[in-house]
Amino acid sequence: MTPKLSSFAITLLLLVGDGLAGPSTASADPAPVGVVAPTIDVPAPWIWDTENDVRLGGQAVRIELDDANLDAAMSAWYRLAYVGGGSRLRVFEHYPAARARDLQSDMVQSADIAWRLANEAIGSGAGSATTDQLPRWARTHTDNDTGPSGGLMFTLADIDLLTPGKLVGNLRIAGTGGVGPDGVVTPAAGVDAKVDAAMLARPDVIFTTSAPDSVDNVTVVESHHTRILDVGDTVGQWLNVGGYEKAGDDSAGQPQRTAVVVVHDIRQVLAWLCGRTDSPTICAAAHRMLNIPIGTP
Repeated sequence: MTPKLSSFAITLLLLVGDGLAGPSTASADPAPVGVVAPTIDVPAPWIWDTENDVRLGGQAVRIELDDANLDAAMSAWYRLAYVGGGSRLRVFEHYPAARARDLQSDMVQSADIAWRLANEAIGSGAGSATTDQLPRWARTHTDNDTGPSGGLMFTLADIDLLTPGKLVGNLRIAGTGGVGPDGVVTPAAGVDAKVDAAMLARPDVIFTTSAPDSVDNVTVVESHHTRILDVGDTVGQWLNVGGYEKAGDDSAGQPQRTAVVVVHDIRQVLAWLCGRTDSPTICAAAHRMLNIPIGTP
């Protein structure tokens, strides 16, 4: 049982994050299958996917579970998606629950990896799970989305779920990128559409795997992007987590500005959040993750 579970006593893309519709959709923006209306729904700027020869829309979906008490105990996390053939930007504060759990889908595998990483990040304390398989009560609402690029945000939300209180307080965090078992973040497609949608959710920071064209001020911290470390380098040095922590600290001095940060690893994300919040829980998780070697299968 997790700290949040006990405190409430349970009296408890490329597809998502990527093309929610394929190129054949032409100009329609498919809504989730369940009866859920977006909180914000506006025309998208003209964003063209040259690879698939199709226009892109985008959406930001707040991570939500079945238990309203658990949702209330978590910070605001938004996973991002592009919509192939879309023409709208949408923000969903609520989203339909998954209709089925296809164990072979990229979405399910990404969520399971995120759960295992979150447990490694918090260590073997009272909050850690007894299984490395994502339990039913921790599954987020994903409707029929199937892609992998929600992995980064799933990991952060799972860490929040497994630790007391709201992990980043009242900060609002949006992001995209798949995640590997070693914490390396995999590149996401449709970044411009995703970031444009994310901005409508009024986030404090957007984590993305490449710099969007629509944003002038993007934080790019010099670091390596491969899993092959130079001899003598530690994981922290290779990923320049110190640089990310400083960037987060600098952002704390500009709370009115949405930070857009390019990341390639969950350790960089946690380091940035450590610098921004100075939270002992986040900083401990960031330091603990440095013990996981890059290249872990």
